Amino acid sequence: MSETRGSRRDLGRDGLVLVLLGLAPVVIYAVLTLGFRTGLLGLGIVFGSFSWIVPFLLAGGVAALFGGALMLWGRTVFAGLVGVLVGVAAIGMGMGPTLLRQKAGTVPPIHDISTDTQNPPAFVAILPLREGAPNPAAYDPGQTAQQLEAYPDVKTLIIERPYAEAFPIVVKALRGEGLDLVATVPAEGRIEAVATTRWFGFKDDVVVRLIDAHGIATVVDIRSKSRIGRSDVGANAERIRAISERIVEASS
Repeated sequence: MSETRGSRRDLGRDGLVLVLLGLAPVVIYAVLTLGFRTGLLGLGIVFGSFSWIVPFLLAGGVAALFGGALMLWGRTVFAGLVGVLVGVAAIGMGMGPTLLRQKAGTVPPIHDISTDTQNPPAFVAILPLREGAPNPAAYDPGQTAQQLEAYPDVKTLIIERPYAEAFPIVVKALRGEGLDLVATVPAEGRIEAVATTRWFGFKDDVVVRLIDAHGIATVVDIRSKSRIGRSDVGANAERIRAISERIVEASS
């Protein structure tokens, strides 16, 4: 009996060591994220860390899962479950940058997407918020060809609703996508908002232009642009699609 208890204690101890090894990269990754969100660390430092933190996370995740399994086998149920959760978290964190890197290779390295590439909606109220941002607010027509090839479905919307009805529909759609409204100017047909990513807190700015079409319909153009980063990994196009879908669904 004493030998059995001793072996269980050994399993629990060994499992705990493995879980702590798995927890270490999770803490480091969280510190890097917090450092970026608070402005203490630059984008280059954080992204540069991916080359070593990602394999560290994946290896640590496997170690934590194995450690959790050992503790469960040793009947240390609660600690074992915590170990499994640490392992899952570590692997999930490690897979995130890996999947983003893979996706970046399938989309063009651009970060400013507009449904109207000839006369894109302009930022006004958001300009002070973009002050000092690496990506200028002005639209670069040199990237238009890449957008049209990669995202041919990102087009101007024409909804069969008069302007007075369309404007609040668009406002609601932006809020529904979790954007923070910066300006709503019905007299100018302009709505501006900011989208913030959940983990690193990247800021993308959105401006929507509405034009009355003879009192029976409304023309809606949407532009979404990242403040930092050469490539948005397709995020701005996806955002415009999601907003457009909400608008179409609400106006039908």
